[in-house]
Amino acid sequence: MGYKMMKPRYGRMAIYILLLGGVALLMGGLRSCRQKTLPALEQGGSQGDTIDAGIIYGPLSYYLHDDTLGGINYDMLRQMGAALGRPVRFWPVVNIEEGLQRLSQGRFAILASLPSDRQLKKHFIPTSSIYLDRLVLVQLPQADGTLRATSALHLAGDTVHIPESSPAAERLLNLSQEIGEHVEVKEEKGLSEEYLCIKVAKGEIRYAVVGEKTALAMQERYPQLNIDNPMSFTQFQVWVLNRRDTTLRHDIDTWLDSYEGSEGYRKMLERYGAFGASRKSQE
Repeated sequence: MGYKMMKPRYGRMAIYILLLGGVALLMGGLRSCRQKTLPALEQGGSQGDTIDAGIIYGPLSYYLHDDTLGGINYDMLRQMGAALGRPVRFWPVVNIEEGLQRLSQGRFAILASLPSDRQLKKHFIPTSSIYLDRLVLVQLPQADGTLRATSALHLAGDTVHIPESSPAAERLLNLSQEIGEHVEVKEEKGLSEEYLCIKVAKGEIRYAVVGEKTALAMQERYPQLNIDNPMSFTQFQVWVLNRRDTTLRHDIDTWLDSYEGSEGYRKMLERYGAFGASRKSQE
């Protein structure tokens, strides 16, 4: 009788074990999936000689394809760390504002990379130029194939989307003054240039202003995007350092001086479709 009473319990226990096993497998699968994504942004501030580098996520700067990490900033920072004999720890950044805050707090030693402009130089130290880029307008053609905006004048009274704290904000403000009409600039918190391009492609927003290299990469994925209208002249892309890190800036610029003329640098720029610029051309 005792055996008969226990038999259903053993059956239920077997079911529980199977269910727990299924949950464990599911959690393991989810953990495996997470391992294939970029690691979450954490505090930084490593000890010793480690350089904490905040690196802006994007198809040119830093990306994950299958199980391979790449990007011009990622490759160059690794080579820089090897040349200086200092390990580099990467912290992916989507929110530019948060990245700049962590840089000013000393949690990052470097933020890579941003267009060099006056506002940036007021608060941080830029390195020599890493590569060249410019801002472009991203939009979808209308049903008849024409574009709503073929010049900056057509943006008057409309809304343009950019990542929060993007240097594009200053350029668009100057643009409004140049054309004598208001252009509404909406800074999107937590959204990268890449994601803004996706939102344009899906018809969720009308205009975004992003770096041309990012726009070109996104156009390969979304051929319907139009990126033919530049919003700025060519700009120097730089790594940004805390104002206290003058020694590190000197070490980086010394390395860049020698690296710029190397065959490896030229091939890397060709691979990523970027353009180089020496420090001399900035002076």
